[in-house]
Amino acid sequence: MNLGEWVTKRAELYPGRPFLKAGALSLTNVDFSKRMHATAASLAKRGVGKGDRVAALMENGAAFLDLFFACARLGAILVPVNPHLTIEEIDHILVDSEPLLVLHSLSHTEVVRGLAFHSQAPGRAVPHDEAAGKNPVGLLADDGTLGRADAASVQSPPEANDPLILMYTSGTTGRPKGALLTHRNFLFGAIHSLLAYGLGPRCRSLVVAPLFHIGALAASVTPVVYAGGSLVLEAFERPADTLQTLVEEQITYMFAVPVMFEMMARSGRWETADFSHVDFFIAGGAPMPVDLIHRYQDEKGVAFAQGYGMTETLRITNLDLADAHTKAGSIGKAAFHTEVRLVDDEGREVPAGQPGEIMVKGPTVFGGYWRQPAATDQVLRNGWFSTGDLARRDEAGFLYIVGRKNDVIICSGKNIYAAEVEQALRRLSAVSAAAVVGRPDKRRGEIPEAFVELAEVPGTTTGADLIALLGPHLAEYKLPRRIHVVDRLPRGKSGKILKNALKERSANV
Repeated sequence: MNLGEWVTKRAELYPGRPFLKAGALSLTNVDFSKRMHATAASLAKRGVGKGDRVAALMENGAAFLDLFFACARLGAILVPVNPHLTIEEIDHILVDSEPLLVLHSLSHTEVVRGLAFHSQAPGRAVPHDEAAGKNPVGLLADDGTLGRADAASVQSPPEANDPLILMYTSGTTGRPKGALLTHRNFLFGAIHSLLAYGLGPRCRSLVVAPLFHIGALAASVTPVVYAGGSLVLEAFERPADTLQTLVEEQITYMFAVPVMFEMMARSGRWETADFSHVDFFIAGGAPMPVDLIHRYQDEKGVAFAQGYGMTETLRITNLDLADAHTKAGSIGKAAFHTEVRLVDDEGREVPAGQPGEIMVKGPTVFGGYWRQPAATDQVLRNGWFSTGDLARRDEAGFLYIVGRKNDVIICSGKNIYAAEVEQALRRLSAVSAAAVVGRPDKRRGEIPEAFVELAEVPGTTTGADLIALLGPHLAEYKLPRRIHVVDRLPRGKSGKILKNALKERSANV
């Protein structure tokens, strides 16, 4: 069964159950199924078929989900594109993926006009304006297919191992690469969520993370659709509004990046917000501060699950809700159908307590990078995916992220894990966010340097104050030589701190 058929099956079994709420729009299972099939028929009329790529430069909305599931139904490959990338970055993705169509929100029309791809492939860019009342993706207004398309219109439906989505990675080590993920990858990703967290028909997921990012599609949307739950889409603009939606819509589950959870906890509505209807939250995209996890647990009674995954693998580990308090900070254990090893540079498994690179094998691991066999061979060896992340395993088998393999600072021959120093900084009450990078040093090779956001009024605490406060918690060689207090750390759309930008800044100060 492909992901498009999930929508059809829901409409057949439970036609009147809620599927989606987006602003003033409320859709039942059968409502959404009609939209999805109509969108698929309209795409097919424009020549889109199995294996064709369809790019989307779209913000969160019903139209994005129409397109995602319609492409799944046809066997087309969706290419989600972050519309906030530079023109050059978007052009690279489009030239590399060669989409048959590029669907874009009206608000991104000027961006599309500036693309070299647009001039080289006239007619392929199709705008949509759902807010103005037009049909789902702007393809259906005049072609007469709305409400008439059905499953019979798909001549050769995709199967489990057919590609579903081409998701471009952030490109921290060069130009973004397209990770090709299949229907089977997403099916087992959903199964893992059901097994670990018991998602079911009463689940009501608030989707605030951007849908062009793997976290929202793989954590906020597809497991909930598979489980028979419903979705509420909302832009994360004002934390107070998100808290209000959580309460008014009786949300039971939300995936978001840590900075979103932090902003909500700082909101003036935090104290009065009633979370008694919430089953659990999950953070992703960056490490979640343990003290912030405890705040949600202790002040709001919210079970805060943890996990770990990547674009190329979907979720790798789960921290079960039963362990969410006692093991806060751990990423848990390998998901049910997944194998995880921690290895040294020679590929040998490391003992408990020692850091090793995370290697993963299982049905959620992607098949490779789009048209990059050499890059694929670098990370896939005998079915095992090399994550580049370092973790340690405690005696009970729980895993803890140590840092990136390329984010180890080697100072006078000693390894300093940036993540360890960042965690120590975040434990200080004066610090709300922190990032540590290595600064070249002629005598010691590298020295740790930190950038922090304060939880209090800037100017009341200095970098020197923070170094002194860290003293009892870190060995002397791990202490940052300098700590820069900044108003805001640079972040990508997914909430990840952009360390390359900080390294550039470090080199210039």
